Amino acid sequence: MNRKGELHSGPANQRKDIFLLTKSPHSDRARLCLQLIAQSEDAVLYLAGDGVYNLLGESPAALSRERIVACQEDLQARGVLADENATVSVDFYELLIYDVMSETARVYTF
Repeated sequence: MNRKGELHSGPANQRKDIFLLTKSPHSDRARLCLQLIAQSEDAVLYLAGDGVYNLLGESPAALSRERIVACQEDLQARGVLADENATVSVDFYELLIYDVMSETARVYTF
């Protein structure tokens, strides 16, 4: 997190791609989401609901731990451990809304 409270920041003029994934790994929508992330230059993946199941096994996307944020409540409710694959946030929705409201963000929901 930087001084302005931003969790993720890329180059100054680059648009950030925010992905909210709430589908399980076997969903066609989850696979599409991960394909789009692979094509993005500045992606941040938020996992909520059944999307936290994407943390089972290896990392769901070729992103660093700091660029994958998982909802702590949803992890606990489903008995999933993030291990070293994601940042777990108590303030998940606050961080998500902050990133979504950024003028340099494009938002994709699955």
